[in-house]
Amino acid sequence: MESLSTWDSIGTIVGDASTSEFSFILKSFRSRVGDLVAVPMEIPNEDYTDRSNIIAWGRITSIDRYNPFFPYEAAQELANESISLVDTVLSNSRDQLQARVLVLGFTWAEETGRLDLFPLTYPIPPAADVRYPPAEAIRELLAGGLEGQTQLPIGTLIARSDVPVAISAERVVARHMAILAMTGGGKAVAARRILRELIDQGYPLVIFDPHGDYIGLWEKRDLFPDTQVRLFYPHLVMAEENRAIVETLIAKMTEGLTEPQFEFMHAVMAQEAPEAGESVIGYIRRLLGHVERQIGSQSANSGPHRRPTMLATRRALNLVVAQLAKMESSNKRLRQLHPSLKFEQLPDPHEQPEEIVAPSQVSILYLGGYDHLTQSTIVSLLMEALFAHRAELSDRIAPFLSVVEEAHNFIPSGREGTDDTPSLATLRKVVTEGRKFGVGLMLVTQRPSRVDETILAQCNSFLVLRLVNPKDQAFVRSVMENLSESDARMLPGFGPGQGLISGQAVRFPLLVRIKFDKDLLSSRTQDEDFIRQAAQWKPDGKANVRKRVAAAADKLTRFKRGKRRKPN
Repeated sequence: MESLSTWDSIGTIVGDASTSEFSFILKSFRSRVGDLVAVPMEIPNEDYTDRSNIIAWGRITSIDRYNPFFPYEAAQELANESISLVDTVLSNSRDQLQARVLVLGFTWAEETGRLDLFPLTYPIPPAADVRYPPAEAIRELLAGGLEGQTQLPIGTLIARSDVPVAISAERVVARHMAILAMTGGGKAVAARRILRELIDQGYPLVIFDPHGDYIGLWEKRDLFPDTQVRLFYPHLVMAEENRAIVETLIAKMTEGLTEPQFEFMHAVMAQEAPEAGESVIGYIRRLLGHVERQIGSQSANSGPHRRPTMLATRRALNLVVAQLAKMESSNKRLRQLHPSLKFEQLPDPHEQPEEIVAPSQVSILYLGGYDHLTQSTIVSLLMEALFAHRAELSDRIAPFLSVVEEAHNFIPSGREGTDDTPSLATLRKVVTEGRKFGVGLMLVTQRPSRVDETILAQCNSFLVLRLVNPKDQAFVRSVMENLSESDARMLPGFGPGQGLISGQAVRFPLLVRIKFDKDLLSSRTQDEDFIRQAAQWKPDGKANVRKRVAAAADKLTRFKRGKRRKPN
């Protein structure tokens, strides 16, 4: 590292200075918001018998520009009289720049290599010189916070393209991370950047993808020759421990059941235990067959008050089956739009978890076509099973990171009136206990104010890109204790891929520019050209025919299944 005496002087401290912040008059065009600056100073040693030379480090959070020789009254007069400034004796070249700096800590002046950062406990001296550190010095400062950690390069400082920024892989996968940005703010770019580095480390990943944003990783799998990228579509499987899924689906997809109807359904479920590997829709159809037999039996007819209960239960189960079948069909049609993609049915997470989580494997679960409730149910069932394998310390699956895109739909805030969302309790357990068992979460959302505050606050690292909505900005400030007011004011002005990263993944909050992995772009990550699609659209004359054929085939399948199960 270059000698401190060679670092450029860029200003002088003015006004009150403390251990946490200070202001200085900045030389014109010598620094920008987000830059790291250094102040050489002295502090007393521990027994107060001598002094030690240190370097206090800070980050510029704001810069104000004003001209004391150009008063407000003169500006108003010029505007009212339409007089040009060059026709007066007023000066427009005596601007002053006053920068506000957040103190980050200090290092010893003679220290080299990876620098140890300590909290400043003696105030910054007024009139002190402010220096502009070279890139090498900043790299050493940032590297000191990652000593002994696996580094994931994510980009550069916004104000210094010559200073790379890396985050701690261990603290991302074990202590959870949230990526927050409005649509178009670059959250997908940031997520792919981090995931790409984890893929290079061979770390197991499970990605819940509601809209196909991460399918490009499969299309670009040749970039990861040592990694297996697998695309799955949902397959809800019943098990003894998740029978409540039937009740949840009925409660959400229908008008619900009365207490007598629930009692009747529980009695039916007690007689029809789930079979190994049986799908949820298959199990509900089997329940329907049982209900149908009871309705048709002579004993059922002898109870006039019991028959309406049975009919209402049958109606609810039929609605659930119809909607599940419709969503499965919708998911299938969406998959068929991309015949080049190789989708696999999701293995049973109870019986085959190693097919989903494995070293050097990326598992992408495509949830397109399902509504939010069913997506939430799928995520809940899968994460419950995988978390149980880790919590049991059975060594069946390795530690892994799960990525939850559109997190506001899976862990909604109580203000949304969706406390009974199935995945909410599951992910709350993961975020609070996952660190002990090697189950990490990366939450990605464009509406942080709609996310459960308790879960978001448990994330130990945040990458916040552009946010314009005032509610989202206020919410982010409430869950990020170290987000200053000046940093919060910057959130609406970030460009795509620009943001603030803070928390345990970095040494201190930094303004960063995320590296754009152009080679990971695929046709699915481009904006849809609906104008062209509308111009080329032609009606499908055979759509109704196919619909009737599919309905008849489904009816025949259910009839044969019910006939096979009919008792002698």
